[in-house]
Amino acid sequence: MLRGTGIVAALAIYPTLRWPNVAGMVAFLCITIFLHGPLAPLLPAAHEAVLMVTGRVYPPLLVAIVGIAGTLYMEYINYHLYRAALLHPKLERTRQSRLVRRTVALFEKAPFFCVWLCSWSPLPYWAVRFLAPLSGYPVRPYLVATFLGRAPRYYVLALFGELLPVSTLALAVITVVMIGIAVAIAAVRSRVATRAEPAAPADLAGDLERAHD
Repeated sequence: MLRGTGIVAALAIYPTLRWPNVAGMVAFLCITIFLHGPLAPLLPAAHEAVLMVTGRVYPPLLVAIVGIAGTLYMEYINYHLYRAALLHPKLERTRQSRLVRRTVALFEKAPFFCVWLCSWSPLPYWAVRFLAPLSGYPVRPYLVATFLGRAPRYYVLALFGELLPVSTLALAVITVVMIGIAVAIAAVRSRVATRAEPAAPADLAGDLERAHD
């Protein structure tokens, strides 16, 4: 995810220097990519606030176009990353569990509709982010359904940003706080996971030798 954001930022260096007005949209694009990465489940409403703030500075249609471009770029990467992880042999037992098989079966009855519905409604999008690659649903219709659901939603939110009786500073502060909380939670989880990792064989051997002595 960070690599994907870095690539976009690197490609945008020249346009930003050549046309300074582009800098804001480049920042918005990078934030969009970041907010649709691994931390997305921890940031359920952060992107909405970003859309509203950006919609007060740039035309709502432009905000929607750039926002959906960043979203589709990241969701394409997510699809393949999730597919590789979910289809790992170590997860075979989980994939064959009754709950997972029933959920996948329900999704397969109307996959395009499910992705589209979760793209614009309050329903959690992360659910179809798992189910699409897990069920083998092709990436192309998955992205098309995401586009059809997200693009109008982004436009409405960017347009609503101008009408919302909340200051731009307040929206920006709310967004920064939410992102900060999500990053902190991710850091804590990573630290806990690192501490919980089993000791290496060499370490265990050393411990046994010391205990024997």
